[in-house]
Amino acid sequence: MLQSNRKSELALGYTSVMPIVIIIFVVIGIPFINALYLSLTDKTVGAEAHFIGFDNYREIFSDPIYWKVLKNTFVYFVTDVFFKLAIGMIFALTVNQQFFGRSIVRVLFLVPWAISGMVAALTWKWMYNDTFGIINKVLLDIGLIDSPVAWLSGANIALVSVIIVNIWRGIPFFLFSILGGLQTIDRQLYEAAKIDGAGTIRQFFSITIPSISSVIVITTMLSSIWTFNDFENIFLITGGGPLYNSAVISVYTYEVAFLQNNMGKSLSVAGSIIPILLVLMFLMTRKLNKED
Repeated sequence: MLQSNRKSELALGYTSVMPIVIIIFVVIGIPFINALYLSLTDKTVGAEAHFIGFDNYREIFSDPIYWKVLKNTFVYFVTDVFFKLAIGMIFALTVNQQFFGRSIVRVLFLVPWAISGMVAALTWKWMYNDTFGIINKVLLDIGLIDSPVAWLSGANIALVSVIIVNIWRGIPFFLFSILGGLQTIDRQLYEAAKIDGAGTIRQFFSITIPSISSVIVITTMLSSIWTFNDFENIFLITGGGPLYNSAVISVYTYEVAFLQNNMGKSLSVAGSIIPILLVLMFLMTRKLNKED
């Protein structure tokens, strides 16, 4: 009898989720499979696709520009996620304390996340301008630099410039996610730790981090996906220049598809990072399962 009820529950569960699975497959699965197929063709805009096997992949893997862009992508991804997590954690711990004007501070921290990505990117592009940008103006006035810095056209600094913008925009997501986790921690744990002689640092690593580890993993995983696929920020500020020094995979894919009119090759560029993303998601999901 129990086994029969169990089977009925499983059948009901599968029946309930089947419409969602079908919708996801139609909306995401079919276009994904089609994109993988087109990456094996010589597809161009307005022309019929012809199957060419792995020629596109061999071409991009032998292209130094692809490897340069891939390196930029990892630098952009790792640096952004690390600093967003570190700074977001510091700010979350700060605004979790009681102080005058805390509500106003929280609202101000939310502004970078709330405003439009296009507005933010164009505002930073104006601020970075080496002729009339406010950043150079302030640095010149206080004597930190002797001449304007080419924030957007310097080969060694363009990537740093867009990294700073992405960190600025992403901090609020980490801040408020971690803050929500901090407010669920039982304060009695800290009181007991104080009685046992544990200092602030010991409490942080023994109580705070373990208590919000699942929040950290989920937040980091979501931010990793968004950062790895970030397009708007870089495209609007530097366009991937100069000479691909600030280009990442998403921007390079756009250029190959629409500026070079080579859809097949662009889809092979996008498809080449799928294994990387799968490994990244597997590791983070495994970490989350261990926490549970």
